[in-house]
Amino acid sequence: MGVEVMADGVPELSICILSWNTEALTRDCLASLFADPRSASWQVIVVDNDSADGSAAMVAAEFGAAELICSPRNLGFAGGNNLALNRARGRYLLLLNSDTRVLPGALGHLVDHLEANPAVGAVGPRLVNGSGQLELSCGRAPGLVPEIFHKLLLHRVFPFFRFGGWHHEETRDVGWVTGACLMVRRQAIDAAGVLDDGIFMCFEDLEWCMRLRACGWHIEYVPGSQVVHLGKQSISQRMGAMLVVSQQSLYYLFQKHFSRAHLHALRLLTAVEMVLRSVLWGALWIVRPGTRAEAGNRLAAYRVIIRRTIADRSYWAPRDGAVVP
Repeated sequence: MGVEVMADGVPELSICILSWNTEALTRDCLASLFADPRSASWQVIVVDNDSADGSAAMVAAEFGAAELICSPRNLGFAGGNNLALNRARGRYLLLLNSDTRVLPGALGHLVDHLEANPAVGAVGPRLVNGSGQLELSCGRAPGLVPEIFHKLLLHRVFPFFRFGGWHHEETRDVGWVTGACLMVRRQAIDAAGVLDDGIFMCFEDLEWCMRLRACGWHIEYVPGSQVVHLGKQSISQRMGAMLVVSQQSLYYLFQKHFSRAHLHALRLLTAVEMVLRSVLWGALWIVRPGTRAEAGNRLAAYRVIIRRTIADRSYWAPRDGAVVP
């Protein structure tokens, strides 16, 4: 089945799905996409990020309408998605996690919103988990003040600094929307560029949104569109390593966009955060035996983060290259 094109000869929407060892989830995600009546006008691109579970073979066998790119190695979130972004031909481009289920009409609603609001460069839907509960999907622009609240765990007392003190039932201009489902206007990508593949995993969507906003584009949360997100299915496979890489990605973002003083302040805050989290997870390890596997992974990761934050310049000043877990 070919892709229907618009009057100007390009697809309405290009959807970029990155898959790493999520065969069953990727199948369900693609099935939900192709069940949408507007899917005939969409270009669907799946990048298999060197999976070992047969994901690529499944896509090739069951979804002939999808374009498959097989990466010979795991390029991370940004590098893998950039393979698809560089092939995409649509007027609008969508990053979509393989662990999502797209509800009927959800993507069409986002396209229509961008069509009606030419100053908006990127949009994200309301995300809910498998139980229908609201998920974190947007927030304030990154900066030192939000990090102070987060690193000192004050976001648990003042959730406004994590998710925003509002009911998430209205469209709103935000600092970022998550790359789990992020639709971007082609002109905005032409201005800001694609994802920064110096970031292997985590914060690449926030960094992209920072560049989009710096180019003058608005970013909006659009709850009239709803997508189910099962959440961090690839990350959970190597949680400890991902915690270490996630913190380095935040250092990368600060080194790229903020002053040296901000970067060193973040190092101090991170060391304090790791101590606080170690105390909390150490207590859980004692009182809740069922959490010991996760607690052990986290505590080991926190020790690595503290040590490298203090003593490893290549970790906290990583602009010369990202660490692959």
